[in-house]
This record gives sequence, C-alpha cells and structure tokens, in this order.
Amino acid sequence: MTNELELQPGVNGFRLSNQPILLVCPLQASLEVFNMTSMVELRRKSILLTGYLEYLIKHYYTEDQAQPHKPHVHIITPSDPQQRGCQLSLSFSVPIRRVFQELERRGVASDMREPSVLRVAPVPLYNSFSDVHRFIGILGEALDASRK
Repeated sequence: MTNELELQPGVNGFRLSNQPILLVCPLQASLEVFNMTSMVELRRKSILLTGYLEYLIKHYYTEDQAQPHKPHVHIITPSDPQQRGCQLSLSFSVPIRRVFQELERRGVASDMREPSVLRVAPVPLYNSFSDVHRFIGILGEALDASRK
C-alpha cells in the first residue's frame, strides 16, 4: 500500500467504507432528538400547530365583504387534519411574488407556487406556537408591503 490514492475507475472509486465524521455527527444528533419523543407526540403537536395556524389565518385574513380592497388569504389545503400534514397551501388575493419576497426579507422560509399559492409548514420538531403567532404578524406586514 502506497501513500497515493488509487481509486477504482468511475464513480465507484469515490465510495467510502466509513462515513465522514462531519456527516455522521449531525445524523446522530438528529436521531437523538427523535429518541426524545415519539411519532405519536410529534403528530399530536403537528395537528395542534397547524390547526392554530389555520385558525389565525381564517381569523385575520379571511375575505371581508366590508373591506373589499383588503388582501385576503384562502386556505386550499383540506381542513381535516387526517387529510393533511403540517403544510398549508395558501392562495392570495394579491400577487404572490411580492408577498413571498416580503416574507423572505423578514426571514420566513416558505415555498411559492405560481400563480397564487404559497406553502407554509409549522414543523413540530422546531417550530413553536409563538413562531406561528409571530408568522401571522409577519404575514400581515408582508401583505401590507405588497400593496404599496
């Protein structure tokens, strides 16, 4: 065996018998987090978080006939928690690109699907009810900014 790397030809030459430590450590840490809870508990929190998000969106951003120019949001994801995960797909009455940019500018990670859908997902492992509440305020700021 020499001190020079002798690889097999092609992609197989880059296989490793041991995983690099810098890739294994984050995997081990994430598995430890999963061992601190159960899928039943995660699903329960997911249902509550997403339900809270759904409630707040309907409360603050449902179409209001008394204010026809006010931007509104329609949830197109099924309302039944058994028919969805943690993600809600939101349809907007204003151009989605500007809302998406304003949310990004405020540090919110979401997914835009043109022409009018934004997907948001409160993830139970690392989002809290406070995060959901804070998002609702940021969404209002983004909607206001998108109208200017």
